[in-house]
Amino acid sequence: MSTGFRDRPTRMPGRPLNADWCRAQRAAHLLGGRLLYLPQTTSTNEEALHYAAAGAPEGTVVVADTQTAGRGRRGRQWQDEPGQSLLFSVLLRPLPPPPLWSLLSLGTAVAVAEALRESYGLPVATKWPNDVVIAGRKVAGLLLEQRGAAVVVGVGLNVNGLREALQAHVDRPVTTLEAERGLPLSREEVFVTVLAKMEAIYHQFQAGDITGLVNRYRQRESLLGQAMRVTVGGEQICGVATEVTDGGSLIVATPGGQREIIAGEAEVIADGE
Repeated sequence: MSTGFRDRPTRMPGRPLNADWCRAQRAAHLLGGRLLYLPQTTSTNEEALHYAAAGAPEGTVVVADTQTAGRGRRGRQWQDEPGQSLLFSVLLRPLPPPPLWSLLSLGTAVAVAEALRESYGLPVATKWPNDVVIAGRKVAGLLLEQRGAAVVVGVGLNVNGLREALQAHVDRPVTTLEAERGLPLSREEVFVTVLAKMEAIYHQFQAGDITGLVNRYRQRESLLGQAMRVTVGGEQICGVATEVTDGGSLIVATPGGQREIIAGEAEVIADGE
C-alpha cells in the first residue's frame, strides 16, 4: 500500500537513516521540527532527557540507528539490529496536570498502531500497558520518563529484519514490519508517518480530550475480553480483562471480583494453562 509520499528516499535495510529527508518532511511541525540524529547512542531517552534539562524546546526528537543501552520497562534492555529499527524519543512539555501524563504512553501506542494500520494495512493493536503488537507478537515498545516539567516518550519499533534475529534475544514473541508485510519498508517513511500521528494525538491530549484519547486506545486494545495473567510485584492476578479506565488502569474480572491494575506485566493465558 502506498503512503503517497513524493520523492521518498529508497533506503535498503541496514543503511543509515536519511535524517535530512525526515527533517524536510517535519520542518513545519511541532514533533520533529528539531530533529537530532545519532548513528549510535546509549539511549535516545537519555539523550532527550539531557536536552530537556538544557532547555530544548518541546517537540525535539532524538533518533538513532542503534542503541548500546536501550531501555524498556522495569529495567529491561531493548534489543535492536543496527539500521533496521526506528529508535527515537520525543520531548514534550504537557499542559494537563502530571497525574495525567502517564496517558501519553497510551496515546503514543495508539499513534503507532493507527499510523501502521492506515498507511500499511497491517493488523496492528495495542497491548496494555505500553506495547504494540501484531497477532500477539510485539513489534514496538514504549518508555515514558519524566524530569521536572518535561516528559520524554521513547519508541522502539522493529521495522526491517528477520523475526528470528530478534527472537533469539527475548523471551516473548516478537516480529518486524518486514516479516509481517513480506518486504522491507522505508524507515524514513514509517518515521514521519508515526510522528504525524503522534502530533495529532498530542494535540488532542493538550486540548484536554482525555476521554476521546482513551476511547481511541480502547478500540485498539488486544487484551480486552481475553483470559489473562497480570504480574504485579510478586502477585499474579488471573482473570478476564474487561476495561481500560479513563486513567489508563486495566480492569480485570477475577473469581474474587474486579481488580483495578495501575501497572503490571500482562500476558494472555493460552488454552490449558
